[in-house]
Amino acid sequence: MQERSGRPTLTLKDAIDVYGAETSLLRHLNRNEVLRFLRTSGEAHGISAVARETELSRPTVDLALRDLADRGLVLETTQTVSSPRGGRPAREFRFDAWAGCLAAVTVTNHELLVVIADLRDQVIGERRFRFDDLNAEPDPPGCIKAAVDHALNECAQSPAGLRIAVIGVRGIVSATGVVEVSGELPSLVGEDAHRRLTEAFDCPVLIENDANLATLAEHRNLAGPDNVVGLLIGEGLGCGLVLNGELYRGAHGAAGEFFGEDTSRSWTATNRAIRDYAKQRDQSFAAIFRTARLKPGRARTLVARYAGEIAERVGSLLVLDPPVIVVGGEIVEAGDVFLDPFRAALKPYLYGDTKIIYSDLGADCLRSGALQVAADWMERQLFQV
Repeated sequence: MQERSGRPTLTLKDAIDVYGAETSLLRHLNRNEVLRFLRTSGEAHGISAVARETELSRPTVDLALRDLADRGLVLETTQTVSSPRGGRPAREFRFDAWAGCLAAVTVTNHELLVVIADLRDQVIGERRFRFDDLNAEPDPPGCIKAAVDHALNECAQSPAGLRIAVIGVRGIVSATGVVEVSGELPSLVGEDAHRRLTEAFDCPVLIENDANLATLAEHRNLAGPDNVVGLLIGEGLGCGLVLNGELYRGAHGAAGEFFGEDTSRSWTATNRAIRDYAKQRDQSFAAIFRTARLKPGRARTLVARYAGEIAERVGSLLVLDPPVIVVGGEIVEAGDVFLDPFRAALKPYLYGDTKIIYSDLGADCLRSGALQVAADWMERQLFQV
């Protein structure tokens, strides 16, 4: 067993030892070796170079490349300069990153963010679409599909080439992707809305809670603890849990949804006050959080109060004894104005080595999580046995 790029791979001998001399399986494993090398490299290589890097024979590599070309994943090119001794130009092959694409979509009632990535997970397009209220549109699922099509067109991709769309929403989402509860997006709640949204696309559609997506991104970014509590704080509030290295949903997809819709809770009143203050100044939540960090005043007072009130709700999660609580979303713009009182409010209930940190991904944690889920799905499709 060898390891490349932190990932275990099977050599031909390993495959025979484990599986026996099953021709079709060995061809598949060899094809994956070649595909993984070309996809990671991103450059064109000749057969000899691929054979050397994958430790496969030239005939095996040649067969794998022809198979991958037939599947539309590899393109054959020729070197413009042939050998000094003449003859045909050398054949080279590269992974066709534009053989398809992925879409990561985040949805609020006022905004859609669509990010398009190629098959090497490189972002090739990004577009924001704003609404007065998505719920008031005649066909909200149709609006999401139209936004994705528009973003695809802007980066010269066809909707037919879309392999997967991952959509993040605020609310309780079942394991099958049905939005069960969403105070912000009632137009996407229920089996019928789920059917209309998924049927609008010609590819698989994965719908997930936004805080879950953000927490998956935080867990991957930390590359350490198996247990992570992720908080997503901006215009809304959300929480995701990764336990033993896996996203934890709970029996009804509501794990971490301790905030609820109870307008009597103090944090909701402060959230409304921040919302009203932002509206008065014609600014975003992020701008208000930034103002709180930069100078004393109304914004700083609201954010400091917000920190203590959210800490009261987070306290119920401390029974999980997490090693780290990661705070992401637009609130990172507030800096220590939020994080210091938040830590102080929780300190009496934490072990000394429990970390409370801002996300390195900041407000991009949700975007990163949606892209990560799409990329992971695509990798499974490319390399499935």
